[in-house]
Amino acid sequence: MAILYQDQYLLCDSDALIIENYYFPVGSKRIPYDKIRQVTLETLDFWNGGGRLWGMGLSPHWFHLDLHRWQKKHCLIVEEVDNWVQSVITPDDPEQVLTLLQNQNR
Repeated sequence: MAILYQDQYLLCDSDALIIENYYFPVGSKRIPYDKIRQVTLETLDFWNGGGRLWGMGLSPHWFHLDLHRWQKKHCLIVEEVDNWVQSVITPDDPEQVLTLLQNQNR
């Protein structure tokens, strides 16, 4: 398996996006590229998740554990086929991951 992108919390290989520290208290989530419906780049601030450490509030957005999220300016919302929960990821290089996910999902 070729690694296309990797940082402390995310790994994109040739088949799937893997989100580390997704499930509480521990556990990774693997999303095959063909199960991704849409990926959206959003601005991240305190009011829309920038201050969230882990989990979800009253929205369908689930945030993986990222201890450096408060320092980041953007997030990606990953919508999956047949799942109402949307994974919110905060890669170190959101533009690179967005491009990679959009290209893998064609």
